[in-house]
Amino acid sequence: IATFNERLARQFISESKEVDIRTFSLQYPGLLFPGKSQYTSNPPPEDIMIRREINSINPVNWLKMGYRLKKERPDILLVRYWTPFLAPCFATVARIVRSNKYTVVISLVDNAFPHEKHMGDRFLTKCFLNSIDGATVMSDTVRLDVIEF
Repeated sequence: IATFNERLARQFISESKEVDIRTFSLQYPGLLFPGKSQYTSNPPPEDIMIRREINSINPVNWLKMGYRLKKERPDILLVRYWTPFLAPCFATVARIVRSNKYTVVISLVDNAFPHEKHMGDRFLTKCFLNSIDGATVMSDTVRLDVIEF
């Protein structure tokens, strides 16, 4: 995902767009994903602004991120969605940012539902998708899943 995001950022930059990536300070708690690193071993690209600011399990952080981005008023907030685990965080930020009546929130949806299903996945995905202005997908399967909502 990080490699794709960097490539997409470079494409936007080549089209003279201003790009700023906000990523996770904490993506998955070690308790849920023991032994796995959430960080790439590659050095960060020097030509793209990347800030580690999002804590996926801290609601106070979600509010701060939402209000910070709302105040910054980006034209577009592009949110990468791949797991319902992140839906509460992303939905909170998206709803706050959209309240500025300026920023359009679009999601690039990799998976509407995880490969290993859990109770609450549909509810969480619906909550997130109802918090954005639009979505783009890269497969027909995911497109059909997103259309359900």
